[in-house]
Amino acid sequence: MRFRAFLTVTALFTASCATEAPDARPSTPKTTQQALAQLACPHRIAEVNAWVNHMPGVGRAARELNVDVRLVEATDTAVVLKSLASTGDTLILEIRTAPTAPIAGRVAYREPVPDPLYRRVSFICRGGEIFSLDQIEQVY
Repeated sequence: MRFRAFLTVTALFTASCATEAPDARPSTPKTTQQALAQLACPHRIAEVNAWVNHMPGVGRAARELNVDVRLVEATDTAVVLKSLASTGDTLILEIRTAPTAPIAGRVAYREPVPDPLYRRVSFICRGGEIFSLDQIEQVY
């Protein structure tokens, strides 16, 4: 019985293979691969913001890339790590479960802005992409 349910779910995901959803929220998968990765990941993304901070400050770089993620479950404890698979145009961040987190239900990442700036931020969990962001804002 469980195997039939699995086949039904797999067939539904396969039927929508590689279709793009306009204005998709982070929890709405864009592809079959994202849907399967989201099923395997224990964390769900509710909101993502990425921006470049051009304001200099004491003890920090004049330009800094910030990525802030709010998880669906406010009690989730996770961390985000930069993946070695990151490329010149894509920052790949891996979300991992942690025993504790600085702020439950949120993860954040910062680094000095690379030259050239990334065009997209991809979030992976357990080896699969669960969400991607194609807009990095500029803050002055």
